[in-house]
Amino acid sequence: MTHADTHRAEQVVDDFAARLAAAGLSEGARAEAYEAALKHLMGHLIRQEGWLAEEFTAVARSLGAY
Repeated sequence: MTHADTHRAEQVVDDFAARLAAAGLSEGARAEAYEAALKHLMGHLIRQEGWLAEEFTAVARSLGAY
């Protein structure tokens, strides 16, 4: 991934986080939204980017996130 692509990906994630923060959700609801987004992303990675999903899953599991 190029620096420009990395920057764009970071911006998308930051925008998503900002939208959740602005939505006025409770901490629990915000955590559920993050979890749902992560599961959706994992599903996409598994379908579209097989090997990348395996790497991502390993990292997520090491962090206790998946």
